[in-house]
Order: sequence, then C-alpha cells, then structure tokens
Amino acid sequence: MSVKGWVVVYQGERIRADILGAVLEANGLRAEVFGDNAYGVGVDLSPARLLVPEDDAETARRMIQDAESAPLAEDDPDSERDV
Repeated sequence: MSVKGWVVVYQGERIRADILGAVLEANGLRAEVFGDNAYGVGVDLSPARLLVPEDDAETARRMIQDAESAPLAEDDPDSERDV
C-alpha cells in the first residue's frame, strides 16, 4: 500500500514505528504509522510502516539513523536506585 505524496521511511515492529514517528514529530515533521492493528493487552510487535511526506523523506531517514545510533543515556550517579 502506498499513499500518494508519502514515502515509507521505516518498516518493522509497530512499537518501534510509533517511537520513531514520535521522534520525527518532535522535530517538526509530519509522520503517520500504518499497521494491521493497534495495541492490545500486550506490547504489539506486529508489522507496521512509518510514512512521511516525500519532501521530508531524506531528513526523516537521517533523523531515524541518528536516533537508532545514539548511545543510551547513562544512569545519573546522584539518583537513588531501588534494587
């Protein structure tokens, strides 16, 4: 399925598509996630596609690559931990 004027920039797990879509939207891009279903009782790992307008595809792909390659934040040594 394609949507005229929109390009698939990610295809994979629904939860990851939603997170990446949120990253793009937080940076001012329009993003839509399409999948077979929404979340249910458990975490939904069903296939989904993340689409953006054609004009934003290159920027979106770069943002996704940056988000996926960013190091995880280290724990704050001053915060208390429940062990």
